Amino acid sequence: MNDINGIVRLNLDLSPELNQILEELATKIGTSKSDVVRQAITLMQVMVTAKEETKKLGIPEANQLIANEIIFSSEQPKTHPLDTFMERFGPWEDERTAEEIVKEIYDSRTISNRDISL
Repeated sequence: MNDINGIVRLNLDLSPELNQILEELATKIGTSKSDVVRQAITLMQVMVTAKEETKKLGIPEANQLIANEIIFSSEQPKTHPLDTFMERFGPWEDERTAEEIVKEIYDSRTISNRDISL
């Protein structure tokens, strides 16, 4: 619905937890919940534009090191290679103790009886 000033009125359904966060943010920055939502939309627009330009958005520490990188929660996280390995091959399964395995390795070694001269 538009009023005479061209403003669009929007109804928003939030969980009680999300509403509490919105109220806390509004209090911390001394503004209304509507202003927090407007600023959040602007931040999201910056993030989308950065992603389209294959840039990353981060929050630098005072010494200019990136402390936190902002990522889209809708993206699927990349699978760690170890997770892929474990999914394909599973964990090591053996009934023997570590000591028994080590003993077997040492016992399986052979020593050559050949004479070697240099």
